[in-house]
Amino acid sequence: MKEITDKRKLKQMNEMEPMPKNEEAEIALLGSILLKGDEVFEKAKSIIKEPKCFYTTKHQELWKSFHRLYKNNVPIDTVTVYGDLKDNTKDHNLTTYYLTGLANGVPTTANAETYAKNIWYKFIQRKAVKSSQVLYNLTLQNTDDIVEVLHQHEKIIQDLKDIAPSKVVETKDILINTVEALKEGTNLIPFGIEQLDNAAGGMTRGEITVVGGRPGHGKTTMIINIVKRLLEQGKKVMLFNREMTNVEMMKKILVMEFQEFSYERIRKASDISKEITQINLKKEALGEKYKNLIMLDDCKTLADAMKEISKEKPDVVLDDYIQLIRTDGGNKDRRFEIEDIMLDYKWICKKIKCSAILVSQLNREIERRLDPRPKLSDFAESGVIEQTAEAAFFVYYPYAVDNRDNDRYEIEVICQKARYGQLGSYNMGFNGDKCSVYFDRNEAIRMMNK
Repeated sequence: MKEITDKRKLKQMNEMEPMPKNEEAEIALLGSILLKGDEVFEKAKSIIKEPKCFYTTKHQELWKSFHRLYKNNVPIDTVTVYGDLKDNTKDHNLTTYYLTGLANGVPTTANAETYAKNIWYKFIQRKAVKSSQVLYNLTLQNTDDIVEVLHQHEKIIQDLKDIAPSKVVETKDILINTVEALKEGTNLIPFGIEQLDNAAGGMTRGEITVVGGRPGHGKTTMIINIVKRLLEQGKKVMLFNREMTNVEMMKKILVMEFQEFSYERIRKASDISKEITQINLKKEALGEKYKNLIMLDDCKTLADAMKEISKEKPDVVLDDYIQLIRTDGGNKDRRFEIEDIMLDYKWICKKIKCSAILVSQLNREIERRLDPRPKLSDFAESGVIEQTAEAAFFVYYPYAVDNRDNDRYEIEVICQKARYGQLGSYNMGFNGDKCSVYFDRNEAIRMMNK
């Protein structure tokens, strides 16, 4: 009975208390943009993340109009905005008189950034109120969705922190922190593969490396070989298997470890009694070697992944691959969901001081080009991938494109973004049936004939 009473009280409180808003700030900001155009809008859009930041529907429609005009390089003023609104909205309240009133009612355009921050802050407050209501109800109902809601609360708190005024830190304090960091050693984590370390300069804690490639070009093989090298360095590694199960990924790892194995035979489980015997003989040693590897194949959502990373605090996270991650984006365009994924990974890497290697599919348009070698613009669905990553490279297997004129034992690592490395193409040895990459093709052939 008490729970029912509490629910009723909460409902009554919500109905009595108005949602946080500042319509005066909304009016002042929109008016400032109508007066100053792109000059103010460019500053405001770095703070206002989405139209729903505005409380009223008509202000949301105005913001959408500003975006459309800005995107199409059309100057923003009362005339162009009114013309755009006539074509794209049915809100009859957005008249020329209303737009002119917004522009005339601005106290000063100099405070536009302050108006924008206030609007964003009120939006976050509204989200916090709504999220709290959901959390309360889910707690009473004891549903599995509570983990997702907790993740949303964590994001909301971080958003509130981000919008808060910056804390000024004295230079001498920064120097002290820098000296302490130097005492602890480098925050660089090598891949352990010479070509990758030459290309990307290793991985920096708090940063993201993106690996791209078309299906069948050796991305997963490259990932498990990186995992092996990281474990040999004593690093704690977390691997999200989204395209295959943990068991299937372990089959690849076993083939990589036992070079006399064939992945084709292991996958088909055709007359592999000898292989099983060898695995059983070395099972304890392999268990010890891979004790710092955490593999997960049941984390469907972004929230689940963030929860596991926060709990385990690995040195390196590998996610294969990000286009299969589900978010809470609802009806969001997929490219905005990818943006959420990249930004959440960026945040968690900074929070726990780990590195992340994110595998991404490429657009199919690449297959229609005369030159099929990948480039940054080929990342599927979102330019934010290349913007957020510290390093970006592609795994390219020419033999998969043309098996007549290309070497089956050679792949290319193409580095197209590197904050600390060198851009360019690096050749490596490769054998897909051995699930292995090698220093060069000669080593690949030697290991095949071993």
